[in-house]
Amino acid sequence: MGSFRLFKEQNSNFWRYFWKYSQVIILVELLINFILVPTLNILTNWILMLGGIKYVSYTNLLSIITKRPLVFIGLIMVLLLILLLVFSQFALVLISFQAIKSKANMKWWDYLKTIFREIVSLPFRAFGFFLIYFLLITPFVGMGFSSNLLSKVKVPQFIMDWLFTEHLPWGITLVLVYIIIFYIGMRWLFVLPLMIFDNRTIKNALHHSWRMTKGKTLYYLGAFVISFIVMSVISFAMFGIILAGQLGFDHVSVIQFPTAIINLTLVQLINILSSLYATSISTLIVLSQTKTQYIQTAHKNRSHKWFWILLAAATIFSFVTYDTIYFKGWLMEPPVTISHRGVDDGNGVQNSIPALEATSKEKPTYIEMDVQETKDHQYVVYHDNTLKGLAGINKRPSQMTLDELTQTQIHENDKTAYIASFDDYLNTATKLHQKLLVEFKSVKGNSNGFVTNFAKKYGAQLQKNGDMVHSLKYSYIEQSKKAMPKVAANYILSFNLTGVPISDADGFTMEYSTLNSSFIDGSHALNKKVYAWTVNDSTDMSHMMFIDVDGIITDNLSDLKAEIKSNFSQSGYAKRIYNYILQMQSPF
Repeated sequence: MGSFRLFKEQNSNFWRYFWKYSQVIILVELLINFILVPTLNILTNWILMLGGIKYVSYTNLLSIITKRPLVFIGLIMVLLLILLLVFSQFALVLISFQAIKSKANMKWWDYLKTIFREIVSLPFRAFGFFLIYFLLITPFVGMGFSSNLLSKVKVPQFIMDWLFTEHLPWGITLVLVYIIIFYIGMRWLFVLPLMIFDNRTIKNALHHSWRMTKGKTLYYLGAFVISFIVMSVISFAMFGIILAGQLGFDHVSVIQFPTAIINLTLVQLINILSSLYATSISTLIVLSQTKTQYIQTAHKNRSHKWFWILLAAATIFSFVTYDTIYFKGWLMEPPVTISHRGVDDGNGVQNSIPALEATSKEKPTYIEMDVQETKDHQYVVYHDNTLKGLAGINKRPSQMTLDELTQTQIHENDKTAYIASFDDYLNTATKLHQKLLVEFKSVKGNSNGFVTNFAKKYGAQLQKNGDMVHSLKYSYIEQSKKAMPKVAANYILSFNLTGVPISDADGFTMEYSTLNSSFIDGSHALNKKVYAWTVNDSTDMSHMMFIDVDGIITDNLSDLKAEIKSNFSQSGYAKRIYNYILQMQSPF
């Protein structure tokens, strides 16, 4: 009951000053999304350009540190600036909310002066603390306590899949670590308010927050959970009413389109209100133990009503325009379908010819597969660094000849097959009229001529078939473009760190966890395509379509085809509104 009482108090507080709290959040988000994030991207790309660095990835990070130390220092400075801005964002929201609670009539300049004083007083070691602290509060992102400046701080899905499918003990360890992080995040819940309002040192604020939450972890966690449940239940109840209404309107041809526009706009406005509510309630819970009161000033602030009227009008106009384009089918193009490692929902052994034959019957646009070099400098279709996982042999493919490898059985999904040579795999694909997406694996044992020799031997056939190649190693892409200029070559990126790389690649294969519309729009502006990997969840597939990826790589090809049919079939407007809701992201 205690948690519900805390929630009830903060809920009442929110509705009492709903518009004032909302103004703060909206202005902060506008500042971040339209000024700070673009500025940081420009600054980062400028640093990379000065250093002659085309991209940042784990594959070249060591090289940047050792060969371009000034670039590395510049990137560290950008990281410190981001931490400072995140602190400023949270401080601005906390100070503004506390002033509103105090019924103080403060100007924005007063808020900024307070934040500036806080920043100036910060010791340099505070940056290390903030890095840890902001990582600790990431569990509360889903409950509204978040920052778009930290949107890329996440564990990519392919790492999670790798941990839980191939290294379960490490996956369990990660879960335990996450539980510990969640617990510490709850115990440090009041650190920022204590630093800002009580002028405590970091060490003192940590100790005091720990004492304040002793025996009350579930109390505060319960308040967060209740607010999340209440917001979700009310939002989805309203969505249900809208969908039910649209189902009826879909049977009246004269009004079905305009009502669909109105209803989808309502869905988008509800999404904004839900985000405002979640952020406000989370902030008010964090401020629930803050006693600081700001003095009410005599001056009267300007309401800036015309600014808010114009902003509301622009928002609704943008929604109506987007919704019209969406319903007319002008927004998205069906993505090309790509089977990851040539399988669909475990219908065979990855990268094997039987799996290729089975999956090609479902007619994917491409089948993605992996190529490595053998001991005798031939080419074999295999993904892992060693044969241990699929064949039980603790050797790399580069330590065995092609004949030895093609006589080796591999086992997966209760099926058995032989390792395929690339010659056999390519010949089979050609007979099946199945296009391939060939990944050049960057593994120990590949010779210096790995790509160029491959191009000499297979380039003409790949070009004739309309195949593509991609790789995590950028030098392989450069070599491929030089040796096979008419075969599309895409650079694989595990993270969206610095935006669109300066690259000679024809496109990018991006891990979908950090892929966003800004990266896709930037790539398309440069006439480069973007393929998302490895997208196995139907909701994530729909989201990738809504942000306009050119292709989707998946282990579940049949699910992808069903999701494409659902999103692009001429179904009723209610169904399309439902599809939009399923992939909808928080605006803040």
